[in-house]
Amino acid sequence: MIEKLADLQPILLLVMLIVMYSIENLFPYFRRPANRLRHDWRNLIVSVISFVINGFIGLGVVTVVQLTETKGWGLLNWLGAGMVVKIIVGVLLLDLADYVSHTLQHRIAFLWWFHRVHHSDLHLNSSSSLRFHPVDVVVAQGVSMCAIVLIGGIPITAVVIYGTLALLLLVPQHSNIRMPDWVEKYGSYIFVTPGWHKIHHSSDQRQTDSHFCDVFTFWDRIFGTWHKVKPHEIKYGLKEFSEDRQHKVGYLMLSPFKKLKK
Repeated sequence: MIEKLADLQPILLLVMLIVMYSIENLFPYFRRPANRLRHDWRNLIVSVISFVINGFIGLGVVTVVQLTETKGWGLLNWLGAGMVVKIIVGVLLLDLADYVSHTLQHRIAFLWWFHRVHHSDLHLNSSSSLRFHPVDVVVAQGVSMCAIVLIGGIPITAVVIYGTLALLLLVPQHSNIRMPDWVEKYGSYIFVTPGWHKIHHSSDQRQTDSHFCDVFTFWDRIFGTWHKVKPHEIKYGLKEFSEDRQHKVGYLMLSPFKKLKK
């Protein structure tokens, strides 16, 4: 069962992209850019690159999970936790690891140079979901693998469940749609809703450096890294990526090595 869910993840991602892209083009939340097709094609190319790299590294994640299980490394193995506990705790701790990783990508200048490619998009929509620099993908997955070793004993079931939840939320979080107010109000007590995540893409640095959670909002609430702002009150993107030429695929790939004006 869990193997089938893992195999279905790429299909789920594709379906979510198609569904969200269709909805946002029929009922857009924000005004679409005049160069929408050019914007979306550029994001698609970057997305394909990051998707392929993420797929290869994902094989390494599975290997690390199996290794910690056979070697008995890590916290959950030492505590001798049962399977149900391992799955629940594993999902929560994987999300915490992503929160820490995401925070570091904003706090450490070298990591931010690559991560800002994702934040540079001036017009958020579903095509922005996988707009990541390849190095950014490697860093995020590398931190996840280190976390798996430290936590230890995380069953592959927990990894697949967490990965599936993250994928199902990823596309709506970036889509140009407006969720019902009651979904945002009550859903964000637990999950990272589109309205909650969009604050993270604000051009205001205080808001950019917040809302780091991927699946659950617990960690933002616990560590106080969240704001009360409505998506329509936000100006998106980064000031140093204000020109159209700076959103060409080649420029985005080389941008970490360029000195940009802030």
